[in-house]
Amino acid sequence: MTLFNEKTDIARHVEQWHEQGFTVVSDIVRQPEIARLRAAVDEALDADWERYRGLPGKERFIALDLAQYGGPFLDLLDDDGLDSLFGAILGPRWVLYSFTSTVALAKTEQYTANIHTDTFRWSPDYDLGAVMTVALDDFTSDNGATYYLPGSHLTHRDPPSEEEFYDGAVRVVRKAGDAVFFHPRVWHAGGHNQTDRTRSGLTVYGCRSFMKQRLDFPRLLEPAMLDGVGERVRRILGFDVRVPTSMGEFYRPPDQRLYKGGQG
Repeated sequence: MTLFNEKTDIARHVEQWHEQGFTVVSDIVRQPEIARLRAAVDEALDADWERYRGLPGKERFIALDLAQYGGPFLDLLDDDGLDSLFGAILGPRWVLYSFTSTVALAKTEQYTANIHTDTFRWSPDYDLGAVMTVALDDFTSDNGATYYLPGSHLTHRDPPSEEEFYDGAVRVVRKAGDAVFFHPRVWHAGGHNQTDRTRSGLTVYGCRSFMKQRLDFPRLLEPAMLDGVGERVRRILGFDVRVPTSMGEFYRPPDQRLYKGGQG
């Protein structure tokens, strides 16, 4: 899979990300990868529902970890352009905080339509995270394209009123394969899907290498799923920043340490 064609201007996208809180990167995923990822999201939603329905907080429309399903999801992480854009914001040793579905079910109320940010941390002078949402269907006004309030990651520690938000928000409609990179502190809200068809996407949330990930991916993923996975994906999953659980795991030669040097 190849993301970020050679004409992608990463510096321009990073500038827009800092100034307005979001930027659109076109054609980040192309056919047939779009179809492959969309099918994988559908399968993950069904598998998640079978495993976890009835548990506190479990919703039908979201799979809270796609990395555990391997395959095209891990392939998506193994890309020079994706790594470079997240790295330009978070440093070259950035890691995965979370990897979720971004699905709007047909004619269904979802909490993602509330005005919100993706982190409670307020750090205007130091970037702690970055988020990429990839459209696997066209995101339209009818099927729930997301609203973003430009610059609100810099100006609004507290939530804006609904009137202020919707008066100033930009609704980012885009075609399948396009991505929005956004600041986790920018105020945004999903739209309502008024169509008769599920609208699909996925979200990669990266953070600084020294921060805690949402899940312990090195322990969560089955070893067989990592067969053939390269060093970059292992780094993004957090294999270079594991915390020793015993002194025996701490006192090791540098090349065997769980928390490797130079991680930031």
